[in-house]
Amino acid sequence: MKDKNEIVIEIGDTVQAPEPNDSDTYLYEFTGAVQGFHDKFVTVRDGEDECFDIEPERLEITNE
Repeated sequence: MKDKNEIVIEIGDTVQAPEPNDSDTYLYEFTGAVQGFHDKFVTVRDGEDECFDIEPERLEITNE
């Protein structure tokens, strides 16, 4: 899977999750760590230790 800049996403990458849209289960923009992949989604863990499935093309790798 690739992020919005066409960079391959790997487990452990740090990514920026965008402002949520109506179908998202998270409530805010955040930076998190890639935990894995689920169907067409990337599972991202936020700073509060919660995981969310997000479309890869909406993410941006930051690896800070």
